[in-house]
Amino acid sequence: MTTIIKTGKITVKDTGARLMVPAEIDNKIKDNWNELLKIHPFLFNGPVFSTANIINQDGEVTLECELSDYANYQYVQKYDIGEYSCKNTYAGCLLKSADDRIFVSLNGSGSENEGKIQFIGGVIDSEDRNESGDLDPIIAAKRELFEEAGAVIRDSIVSYGSTYLITDGSKYGIQTIFSSKLNSKEILAAFDEFKNSSDNTEIARIISFGKDNANELMRYEKRHDLGVIDLMKEVIAGL
Repeated sequence: MTTIIKTGKITVKDTGARLMVPAEIDNKIKDNWNELLKIHPFLFNGPVFSTANIINQDGEVTLECELSDYANYQYVQKYDIGEYSCKNTYAGCLLKSADDRIFVSLNGSGSENEGKIQFIGGVIDSEDRNESGDLDPIIAAKRELFEEAGAVIRDSIVSYGSTYLITDGSKYGIQTIFSSKLNSKEILAAFDEFKNSSDNTEIARIISFGKDNANELMRYEKRHDLGVIDLMKEVIAGL
């Protein structure tokens, strides 16, 4: 079951701990990773923050995280390893244009999930921290926006709207509305210019939805990341 929480405030705490896995399970994770690399040789087994505990006090949400890795996360997409599972904690944005279009990304050939729509974003890095030293999902989302859509789009952001936590208990996505001063045509042009000058194949293109074509979201009913369609419908209804 997917839960979407509109947060009043969200804090992501790095506990400093690492998710420890018994050797027998760790060997299975490594074997699975090696099999994945045969299919997707571009994959990188980087660090991933895993949510160990969530505290929700009337929309004031705190995630307490420990360090794991992407290989563990990939393994638990197939197998249940209970308390040893990496509960991937990631951040992104719903990119809102000046003419009220909401953009998401369509995964390309550089993603193991080619053809799936998701919010522009990715894992939270250890360097994505605020002045308090906590992991900061907005800093992470802005970094990912730069990496996946370019500096022009990132630098066009003029304000931040609501932040939502999306979870099914096995992973935790933090998504914030980023409002751009660019209209939808300008955003598409900026993305195309970035795409043509980049070797990044993770995103094939970005696509937008508004009140006029919200029903088209259902074309991706079986090809979307956790909670994307439900949250898009909610946000579009409020435009």
